[in-house]
Amino acid sequence: MPRLACTFAIAHTDLSAQPFNNAARTVRIFIPNNLYGNAVYVKFSNPYADRPVWIGNASIALADPHQQLLVGTERPLTVNGETEFALCPGHELLSDRIEMPAEPGTTLAVSLYYPGGDKITSGNFVGLFASRSVKGDHCTAAVLPKARLWSGLSKSLLPWDITSATTTLAQVIVEQSENRPAPRVVAMFGDSIMQQGTWVTPLTARLYERFRGEISVLNLGIGGNRFLHDASAPSRGLHGDAGIRRFERDVLSIDGLTHVVFALGTNDIGHPGTTGVPESELITVEQYAQAARQIADILHARGVKIYAGLILPREINLSFPQEREELRRALNRWIIEEGPFDAVLDLGTPVADLDDSIGMKREYAMPDGLHPNLAGGKVIADSIDLSLFV
Repeated sequence: MPRLACTFAIAHTDLSAQPFNNAARTVRIFIPNNLYGNAVYVKFSNPYADRPVWIGNASIALADPHQQLLVGTERPLTVNGETEFALCPGHELLSDRIEMPAEPGTTLAVSLYYPGGDKITSGNFVGLFASRSVKGDHCTAAVLPKARLWSGLSKSLLPWDITSATTTLAQVIVEQSENRPAPRVVAMFGDSIMQQGTWVTPLTARLYERFRGEISVLNLGIGGNRFLHDASAPSRGLHGDAGIRRFERDVLSIDGLTHVVFALGTNDIGHPGTTGVPESELITVEQYAQAARQIADILHARGVKIYAGLILPREINLSFPQEREELRRALNRWIIEEGPFDAVLDLGTPVADLDDSIGMKREYAMPDGLHPNLAGGKVIADSIDLSLFV
């Protein structure tokens, strides 16, 4: 029997609040692959829509470092033999088996054409990996004619373009021979500090260089996500289901899962009292501990290791007063001293402003004082011991 191992995944959320619409456009997702395989499958998901979403055409190919498809590698991406198919609300869909040799260092390019006029509401932002075309079906085009729509937020805060939001793609799975040693599959489970990729992306590059063909890293971050509470009404679901609830769908469904890096909590501290989140949803150490033990027990029962990332330091301000900072430190103490984790990743010390012991150094922080910038992300990534993933 062949083995299945996930090489790429994203966590879905409710995108109804985002203003961009991919109708009549092609979205191309570039997937850096580090696994060997004989064939691939693509999984789609539509959990937050109230009507079917149509894919008008779909393909998969290999791409070069300049995001150009390699001639002769393009394959139709089909479901039940068709490149046009519907994704029903609340359901997942697995593609047909696609014969396509995969090797470490290759890039898989999945192209999806959305013909419908209805706004697609279920998916996630993957501007780190995706491009959004001008109008038209460009699934077989060697070079995607890109739509240049950069928002002010993308330019000022984020290292990626939120207008290239893709939807419906959930996972890419590689089929392997069982004669090859099983790879490590690492799910990165967190919020925007994880999703934005400033530290996950360079860490992934280090892991792929060190463990060629032996590991895959899946970024399952959702911006604004909290561990214990769902998105507030004003966010219209954009911040996602509570981590404790989405854990089963986003993490436990991963083929070949061996490690989870868990890094949630900053929004459980920072959101209450802001953006329509009631103060009563401010968590306690005890509540956090109970939920963390729950997911750790489930993973350990499956033979999966769980590593906890410490909650990053942030600026003290009106929305994050000194009392919240003390809670952050208390949560981190529990993670270190009592947490049920196989290892703890100190994500904060490499970027912390040790002169005043509060927040990140300016050269390592985005203007919001909450997220590490590209320089900060690299410092964090470089501090992580790769032997944890042997």
